[in-house]
Amino acid sequence: MRKRMNVYLTTGRKNYKYAYVAIRSLFEQNRDSEIYLYIVSEDLEESDLKYEMELAETYGNHIVILRFDEREAEKYITFGEKDHWSVGAMSSYWMFHELLPSEVDRIIVIESDTVVVGDLSEIYNMDFEDAYVICPGEEHKPENHRKFMRRIGGECLTFVLSLYNVNQIRSDFTLEDFLRTDGDIRKKYGNSMMELTFGLLFAGRIKYVPGAVSCIDENERYMEELGYDYIAECERTAKIIHFSSYSDYSKPWNPVFLVPGYAVWWKYAVDSPYYRDYIQNQWQIYGKTRKKQEQIARNVTYRNILIFTLLFMTAGLTIMGLIWGNGITDAIIIILTAGVSAGMAILARKLSIIAANLCQLREKR
Repeated sequence: MRKRMNVYLTTGRKNYKYAYVAIRSLFEQNRDSEIYLYIVSEDLEESDLKYEMELAETYGNHIVILRFDEREAEKYITFGEKDHWSVGAMSSYWMFHELLPSEVDRIIVIESDTVVVGDLSEIYNMDFEDAYVICPGEEHKPENHRKFMRRIGGECLTFVLSLYNVNQIRSDFTLEDFLRTDGDIRKKYGNSMMELTFGLLFAGRIKYVPGAVSCIDENERYMEELGYDYIAECERTAKIIHFSSYSDYSKPWNPVFLVPGYAVWWKYAVDSPYYRDYIQNQWQIYGKTRKKQEQIARNVTYRNILIFTLLFMTAGLTIMGLIWGNGITDAIIIILTAGVSAGMAILARKLSIIAANLCQLREKR
């Protein structure tokens, strides 16, 4: 008889199609477990997860949508543009007391931008001892994050693969404890993040599993700090590959950015019912990236060259005025003329941009 494994997946309407890869890889790599997959969402319906439900039935698993009211939560939490704060992150505070069924005594968390490449049951069935959470070690966290957590009196916690001692957490903490700690973090440090809140509340009772055998993050920062060879080696031993980033630009479905694990993600994506959507979205992202690159190129070609030409010309004429002309008077006149010329050039450029935008609007109509 297969043992039960409770899994908590964070996603939403924006990226639930990408979560298909995480779900399929989870089911394929954990065939000896009967998985109860709890998907937290404000807006997803079972009809949205038609293919995922079919997968669950094929593998003898279960998918349960946990309803989370984001607008209700915003009565207690506010956040700014810079906050790392998706529906999944926000709902993590409500997970233990408001969302999970009472029979769930432990649960392992994964995120939608992951590929499960190993059997999670070994981690899932670990002895908590006196820990509230088991997660990958801090050796894969950026150095600045490790220093920050030490400075505020917390410990590093990796939410993307973390096993929670639900009964003990329910016993020792309330939802208000999580919200109060989150409020302190926002007040002192400017933004919200569940890893900071959990890292503070659970400090001293976090049990670590080496990142090389649990979870490897892949993005530009980790490539710089850990190197290609180390990341590629961890892919062969870790249970989960996580494509972490602050935007879609570092995700495996973006053709502009590359990390080793992309090949693993696309191995599952090729057989996905959303494969066509992935490809089409790639080109949309690529188009936006090209526009930004072209804008930068135009600025370098025209604006920056114009500015430096003006600066060098003004400096040269000023020196010449001081040496061969009427001294200070000529220098002041040259500088004022340069300032007026720069202002007129900037105005002309802005007018040309406005004119170009108007032409594009007319063409669309």
